[in-house]
Parts: sequence; structure tokens; C-alpha cells
Amino acid sequence: MSEIPPSSYLRYLPAVFAKADDGFLANYLQIFQKLLTGLDDSQLNQRKGIQELLAAGVVGNLFYSRFSFLFPDNHRDFVPPLSGLPGQQETALLAEFDSYIGVPDQANAMADYLGGVASQGWQADFTAWLNDFLNWLASWLDLLLDNSWSLDKKRTVIAEIMALYRQRGTPQGLSMLLNLLLDLPMQVGCFTVVDGKQVLTKGTLTVNVLNPTPPAIIVNTQASQPNTFVLRYSYGPGMPLVSGYAPWLFLVQLVLPNYGNHSLVLDLQGAQQVQTLMAQLVTLLDTVKPAASQYRIQVLGGMQLLNYPAASQLNVNAVLGSQLS
Repeated sequence: MSEIPPSSYLRYLPAVFAKADDGFLANYLQIFQKLLTGLDDSQLNQRKGIQELLAAGVVGNLFYSRFSFLFPDNHRDFVPPLSGLPGQQETALLAEFDSYIGVPDQANAMADYLGGVASQGWQADFTAWLNDFLNWLASWLDLLLDNSWSLDKKRTVIAEIMALYRQRGTPQGLSMLLNLLLDLPMQVGCFTVVDGKQVLTKGTLTVNVLNPTPPAIIVNTQASQPNTFVLRYSYGPGMPLVSGYAPWLFLVQLVLPNYGNHSLVLDLQGAQQVQTLMAQLVTLLDTVKPAASQYRIQVLGGMQLLNYPAASQLNVNAVLGSQLS
């Protein structure tokens, strides 16, 4: 990097100071220029100045978890990824982000006592800061993030949580919550049979949430017809009720890959994924369902009666049935 010229702030001083300066004042003014306007140097971990932050839109977008200032204007992803990218690309993005923030190096308190203990580097320090920042940002939305989530999942949950709050207690809101927290739709292990041989592949598992259609009441002019509901002047014990409050019921449909494609059969790993997901669904639904409501888990495509070697085996490579809670 080329040598940084004397501060341009000298031109704002009276000429007598600028002409008589022996270099001290010009270098001293670089402190203010670094913080306010910004300098292309290595000081403060190449931190940008306030003017550069405003020009890049950092100040306005830092508190929205998409972090739009890191990505081109034509980038259309709802939350462009920061983690899980190819090594150099992820490092470059995090380095640019750090240049706006300037996270200081975290000193290792045990370095003087344990031999061979080295610093984890700027990237680990910045990632730790970013995790803490996202946790703080989520707290403003009454949201507690799971520390096991990746950076991108935390950013996505923060970005979508307000829309989710508006749909709380509805099938749409419950579906959105399940998809968000359980990373749905998900890919599960399957196989197909080609020329008598098993070919491993992947299938898509989805979860739908809806309210089942209530049974219809049939009203006829002839009371003698079967299944006809008879309207009476007064209620008597044992008579069916026309209306009344009943607990709200959510129908949670677990749609397996072979529901839409009968040639797909869950392999052992895929069946284990489904069983794990069902346990997670029960735990999550028990926690988030509205008060005085029930849910029924329905498996679609659980068993397909196919010829050997594609034959499904219950609780080995297939699941079957419904569960009501």
C-alpha cells in the first residue's frame, strides 16, 4: 500500500498554520480524517470513516439483517448468504463487513500461561461479534435465537419474524414457523429401482398446515332420508348440536416424496430423517400451538406396496398413519 499523504484537512486551517507546519499538524489531523472521512490505510483494521459508512448505506442497513450494503443492487435473494460460501468468497465478504465495523482483536487471556496457544484470527473474532450482534438485534423483536443456528439462519429468522407475528395463531403462521425453524422443505434419502437395481437419490419432503373442512349438515324436506339433520323447536338430551364452540384443529400433513412420485422409496436413512422430523414436529407443535387447540399429524405417501426389492418395510424404510394431540 502506498504511503498516506498528509491530511487534506490542512486546507481548512488558516494559511499561516498550513505553511508553518513541519508535518506534525498534518499527521495529527489524520486522526480526525480517519474517523470522519476515512483513509485508505491499515490503521484500526482498515476501518471505514463515517462519511464512507453513510455513502455505502451501512448506517441505514446495519439494523436490517439482510445487510444489503454487502451485496450488489441487482442481488434478488431475500437473505443472501454470508456463511457456507466458498472459502475465498466468504472471507472477502466478512473482511468487507469488518472494514465497516472494525472489530478489535480479542486477546487470549491464557496466552501467557499456556504454551502454543495462538489467536484464532480476525475472522473468528468478527464472527463472534456478528453472532452477538444478531442476538442483540433479535432481542428488540422479542426473539431468542438458537445458538446452534448458522449466521444465515439467524438473519433469515430475524428478517421474517415480524411477518410471522402478524400470522400467529393461523394455519399460515404455523406453517411458516415450521418451515422456518425446521428448515423445510427438506431433502430425504430415497431410492428408485432401475433394471432390478436400487439407485440412490433424494426426494423432497414438505409439511402443510391447514384447517380440515368441517362435515356438512344435510338438510332435506323429508326427515326419513338417511343422514338428514332435523331442525327442532327445542333441544332435548342426546340431540346433535347445530353449532357450538369446539377446540380449533390444525391438520399437519407430512408429505413424503413418494406421495407425488410412486417410484421413490425411502431408504433407511430417509426413514430415520422422517422419524426424527416427526418427533421434532410433536415437540414444536406442543409448544407453539394456540391455547385450547389440537393438531393431527397426517402422513401422506407413508407406504407404497411395491415389488421386491422396492418393497416398503414399516418402521424400516417407511412410516404410516396419523397422530392426534
